[in-house]
Amino acid sequence: MSIEKIFKIGDIVTEEELIVPPDRSRWNGIVISIEKDAWVFTTIKNPETQDRITVLWLDNGITEELPASVLLLWYSTN
Repeated sequence: MSIEKIFKIGDIVTEEELIVPPDRSRWNGIVISIEKDAWVFTTIKNPETQDRITVLWLDNGITEELPASVLLLWYSTN
């Protein structure tokens, strides 16, 4: 069972601790693009899709595409 994460353009997000290297803290960024169901994970039973989220990291100016499951909502645009 998966938990669906819904993000919107303009949301402020941070990284799940799972993907943060031990030598740095979590980055914070703004969602600049969302591709619905564009990230596909293959499981034993069937493929599972997630939204592909493009984030502009405010800490360093890097733009990165990530699956929704590795991001946490820090501030919502509504």
